[in-house]
Amino acid sequence: MNHSDENDNYDEFAARWIDKTINQEQQKKFNAWYYQGQDQPLVIPTTFVADKETHKERIYQKVLAGIEQGPQRSPTKLWNRIFIAASICILFSVALYFYIQRPQQFNLNELARQYGTGSQVAVLTDPDGRQSLLKDSTFNMSAEAGRFNSRSGNGSASITTPRGSRYQVSLEDGTKIWLGAASSITYPVKFGRTDRTIKLSGEAYFEVAHQPQKPFHIKITSQKRQLDITVIGTKFNVSAYPEDSEVQTRVFEGSVKLSSDSHTTVLTKGEKVIFKDGILLPKEENNDEDWMRAGTLHFDKDDIKQVMRMLAREYNVKLIYHGRAKRIYLTGEISRKRELKSVLHIIEAVTDYQFLLEDGRVTVFEPNATRY
Repeated sequence: MNHSDENDNYDEFAARWIDKTINQEQQKKFNAWYYQGQDQPLVIPTTFVADKETHKERIYQKVLAGIEQGPQRSPTKLWNRIFIAASICILFSVALYFYIQRPQQFNLNELARQYGTGSQVAVLTDPDGRQSLLKDSTFNMSAEAGRFNSRSGNGSASITTPRGSRYQVSLEDGTKIWLGAASSITYPVKFGRTDRTIKLSGEAYFEVAHQPQKPFHIKITSQKRQLDITVIGTKFNVSAYPEDSEVQTRVFEGSVKLSSDSHTTVLTKGEKVIFKDGILLPKEENNDEDWMRAGTLHFDKDDIKQVMRMLAREYNVKLIYHGRAKRIYLTGEISRKRELKSVLHIIEAVTDYQFLLEDGRVTVFEPNATRY
């Protein structure tokens, strides 16, 4: 048998070894050939395979490469080679398993930089931890119910917006929610029989579907204090960012009931209330329009620092302060389509503050601060 015929046989033996159809006699001949002259260092590829079939194919190609080279010198021990080969297979199998099973995760800061101010994107986190990027203008829970598998059961999902983005959500009961920038809601895959309860962090405008026998509850945590908002069917806005010291609620239609540990109050159309330090402050008149859907930034006697935090969320910038704070309150509306530089010029025109915008940062020079 010439060298070419031997190689053909070993080619066939290699294929049978991969398919696990090799017989005992063929295995002996294959082992005798494969483990002779393997004194060269074993090299593990640095690139990772995409699937098991590719992994098998690479092993197969390595065997074929050995066949083409022909017999080598200095044989090594059979069992050492078997141990090394088995260890490599186990290593790749384990790595491949975890690579395939690992759920995709999205970085909100990266999304904010990628999509920018005025975008409409959000991240959906399923009950089992899997994440999906939502880029359509609206997420309809009823239409997407099939995406939650049987393992989800009665678990909860969440939708989160990055800084600079807003997003509209329609829940299974028909309730519509407009999420503000850097905000999130957590909701059950399927509402219970007697109530509809969600959690909110950040800002959202609600149009709650009217179901008198099934109240809609919003759970909010502010400065470690709990606030519960109960509605039947109405339109209202809630701003409850963790970094803010207060929660603001405004009603545009219908009524809502707010309950804290120490107090309960009912808001009707044209009223607003502030929840601060665990206390519901006296109600105030609210003549504001629905600015969330109108695409505007709204200030209603808001402290300058609260306004700047709002701008930081909407335009995805960091804030740096210089000088001693001076209490200034702002009221007004600004279109979200305006560039941040233009918005800062407007605030400079009506206050003693100055701003420097560069490299994703806004330096705030408070009155009497030395500008460098």
